[in-house]
Amino acid sequence: MLDKSSLDRLLEELVRYKAQIPVPDEYKWQIPDNPPIRIPDEIQGSYERNIYLKENLKNVLTTDSGLNAHYWIIREWGGIRSFKQSDRNDTILSEFTASLTKGRLKRTHFNLISSLSKVASFKDPDKFAIYDSRSVYALNWLLFRNTDDRLLFPQPLGRSRALAEFDLKTIFRLSRIPHAYREYQMAYFEYCALLQHLSEVVYGDARPCHVEMLLFLIAPEYTVEDIRRSVTVSIN
Repeated sequence: MLDKSSLDRLLEELVRYKAQIPVPDEYKWQIPDNPPIRIPDEIQGSYERNIYLKENLKNVLTTDSGLNAHYWIIREWGGIRSFKQSDRNDTILSEFTASLTKGRLKRTHFNLISSLSKVASFKDPDKFAIYDSRSVYALNWLLFRNTDDRLLFPQPLGRSRALAEFDLKTIFRLSRIPHAYREYQMAYFEYCALLQHLSEVVYGDARPCHVEMLLFLIAPEYTVEDIRRSVTVSIN
């Protein structure tokens, strides 16, 4: 966990963003028409429907022996169609579930963390968040710019063009400020624990999805714009 001074500055930034971006109104992640559970018609709005899905789909996952709901989360809800149903991926999903209990990931699992963490966030939404490239990007920039913490989170590959134009690893190296990245075995669990604490303070609800959604929303516009304003390169 961060020291108190760094944590306070990080919280101050997140509270500021929360005031600018009402997550329930701005979060537009659409749920496909074929979810494993029925979402009541009276629940409207992308945010509310996704929260309902997170709170109720976990019951299906505990009895999902064929892993169909697991694949639905990754392929349909998450849009990662490259993660195809196969014996190999069946094994990865089963091993990953066991790793969540142990609190330590294998390299194979962390290499697929953008996909696998989507499943974790439905299995136990009170504890786990999605390790999305955009959320990690925004968090790393907030940590680097606003705190004394230089132990960052390894960022998975993403599909955002806006983020690709401003590669943080390059920016951090050019800054010449000493920094390092957390070990892949523990990075996901430390990320979730930090987001739990931040969500509890910022939203009064320790479910990490709240801050994860906020970070997801600020990354492609607000974070990139802050980088544009803050970073300059001089050649001697």
